[in-house]
Amino acid sequence: MAAQKLEDNTPGKYYVTDDCNGCGLCFAYALQNFMYAGDSSYYYVLEQPADQREEDDILKAISVCPMDCIKSDGELVNPS
Repeated sequence: MAAQKLEDNTPGKYYVTDDCNGCGLCFAYALQNFMYAGDSSYYYVLEQPADQREEDDILKAISVCPMDCIKSDGELVNPS
C-alpha cells in the first residue's frame, strides 16, 4: 500500500506521510515547522515555511529523513 499523507499536516507544499517512524530528525532540523503527535509515534508539518530560512531547514530535514516520508507536492500556500 502506498504511503498516505497524514491528516495532521497543515495544508501546503510540504507534508509527512504515514511512513514516519517518529525518529525526530525533522524536528531537530526544522523545529519551527514540525510537531510530534500526542503519542510521539510520528511527526507532521505544523507550519509551512514562512521564509527562505525555514524552506532551507525543511529541505535539510527532507535530505536526512531515514524513512523518506517528508514530501513536497505543489505550490507553497502562504496566507501572507
